Amino acid sequence: MIITIFIIVLLVNFLEALYLLTKCWHLKKNNAPDKEYKKMIDKVAPILSWTMIISVILLVGTFLVG
Repeated sequence: MIITIFIIVLLVNFLEALYLLTKCWHLKKNNAPDKEYKKMIDKVAPILSWTMIISVILLVGTFLVG
């Protein structure tokens, strides 16, 4: 059970990192100004924060139950 939740959390975080990497690559390819990078980070920061909080809660809860 603990391993399954840990793998799911890692996969979700990996997909988020992959999403950010593709967005940054697209911006770099188009020679976007710095404010475009900041706008992108400001847009996805709440989502990343919530998934990190949920991941930590799931991991701590799983270790406490197990």
